[in-house]
Amino acid sequence: MLIRKRKFKPSRPRRRAYSSLSRRRRTGVGLFVLAGLFLLAAVVLTIISTVQFKSVAVVYPNGSQIGGIPVGGLSRKMAEERLRDAYSIPVELRYGDARLQFSPDVLGLTLNIKETLDNADEQNPGSTWWAYLWGKLETPMAFTLPMQFGENQVMTRQVLEETFPNRYDQLASATIPVVNSYHVLPGEPGLALADYDETVAQIMNALKSPNQRVVQLRVEESPALAMLWENLEIKLRQTIEQEGFNGLVEIYLEDLHDGRLMHFATRGGTDVPVDVAYSGASTVKIPIMVSTMRRVSDPIPATASTWMKAMIQDSLNPPADGLMKNYMDNNTGPLMVTDDLRELGYQNTFMAGFFEPGSPLLYKYETPANTRTDVYLNPDTYNQTVPSEIGDLLKRIYLCAKHDSPEYNLFDGEVNQSECQIMIDNLLSNRMGALIEVGVAPEGRVAHKHGWTNETDGLLHTISDVGIVFSPGGDYVLVIFIHSTGQLLFDEGNLLFARLSQSIYNAYNPYQQAVVYIE
Repeated sequence: MLIRKRKFKPSRPRRRAYSSLSRRRRTGVGLFVLAGLFLLAAVVLTIISTVQFKSVAVVYPNGSQIGGIPVGGLSRKMAEERLRDAYSIPVELRYGDARLQFSPDVLGLTLNIKETLDNADEQNPGSTWWAYLWGKLETPMAFTLPMQFGENQVMTRQVLEETFPNRYDQLASATIPVVNSYHVLPGEPGLALADYDETVAQIMNALKSPNQRVVQLRVEESPALAMLWENLEIKLRQTIEQEGFNGLVEIYLEDLHDGRLMHFATRGGTDVPVDVAYSGASTVKIPIMVSTMRRVSDPIPATASTWMKAMIQDSLNPPADGLMKNYMDNNTGPLMVTDDLRELGYQNTFMAGFFEPGSPLLYKYETPANTRTDVYLNPDTYNQTVPSEIGDLLKRIYLCAKHDSPEYNLFDGEVNQSECQIMIDNLLSNRMGALIEVGVAPEGRVAHKHGWTNETDGLLHTISDVGIVFSPGGDYVLVIFIHSTGQLLFDEGNLLFARLSQSIYNAYNPYQQAVVYIE
């Protein structure tokens, strides 16, 4: 069988397949280009829309406020500038007459503007760019929002503590004596910033306010200090020297508010031990009144009341003897007064006989004071006292009258508050216009008993005045004894008493000082 072999002929490329692939490639490129054009167009449209949206929509609605500041019609950037300007104004702190300005950041306040404006932007969701893009832009509504802050109150307090205590607070100063005068210069009151927590809160409120940015700080005023006790003693010593008195002067001064005590004795500029034994004279009529009150009951018998007034107010001796004879003992009344004084703890004050001339000496008392050898004034053997004891007795009467309490009554309640007040009233009625009284201003009152007597040589050597001074600036017990070995002229002694009393009164009352007029 004959088999023919066919001659192999290479096939031609298929034009149709090649042409189809080429077309697909061209189509892909075209689509890519077209997509790019669409994307570019979208970007361009987005930019155009964004610009148009910003020019049309990104302002806050009219009537809108943030922290009380109008932001209506402002863009976010403009609103930020307005808020920053308003809250960056310094706050003024006023301390008395001083004016101090501090920027908010120094006082620890920061503005959280971004958070505040983000919150503002969220108030109208229908006014967003997307709403504008889709044609659903809504008319914005006005809003009112608080301003947001960051605060550091520790920093605020630190500024206060660094600024005011050292530069503006001032300590109260004490009253001081005026040189070569009996007057004083009042001290200055103290000033201090009040409650720091309260002040920090006030400052924070001002920092957060756009228009109330002045803080009147509350300043506490403390009263001026009284004259230092040491300065007052120096002043009294200078007064004695200035008046030219070279005899013995003993002063006992006790503050009835705080119990401060001044007690010194000087003679010719040289100190001597205190509690010299002095003739009691009429000052011992105060113990007689106390002993009488112990033995009478309330209401006080008319006779006793009359005699006590005459004894104190008129300084008469017969009423004093009458009280001791009728309400104590007809023979030993003075010794009963002394026994009462011993019961109260007084060892140097005594009565040893009646006042009536020629009365017998009932007992010869030896005391720590009258047995001293350094200073001996030949005191009356019938009655004696020392400044500290008669001064302490006056203090007890004062406290008894002031406090309705068994603690302050005398003799375990045998002399009570009302009876002590009667004794003070009797002492207040002793208005003689001399001695301690002269140095006290009209606003003050003096409950006192004076005493002096001619001694065996017929001359005056000792003058005393013991009392309670009631004054606007404080109450005090004042006891003054002066003695001269030569004749003591009353006018000379009276002026010294007046000046000493005036110096003390003015130290207590620097704003209502006493003026002494002695012809």
